[in-house]
Amino acid sequence: MADMMLQFQYAGDKPTLEKGRELFGLTAEEVDQSYGVTTTDPKAGLYVILIKPGAEKKVRAKLAQRPKHPAEGIFGNPRVEATGPP
Repeated sequence: MADMMLQFQYAGDKPTLEKGRELFGLTAEEVDQSYGVTTTDPKAGLYVILIKPGAEKKVRAKLAQRPKHPAEGIFGNPRVEATGPP
């Protein structure tokens, strides 16, 4: 199964991957180290990290403990491929 996108809100400067891991109690093996942290909306303080499918339950529990934010959550990350000739 493909990694999933975890979008979360963070106040302040762009968080490091380590900070993202800390916020959700994740180990280095539960995230995509090479993807790092991607900014999705800098004004709203929204960022994405990729998590392994096995970490979903842990992340959902941590999300439930955070103040509700409509843009936070776990989202699919389907592979994008060409549908026709180049």
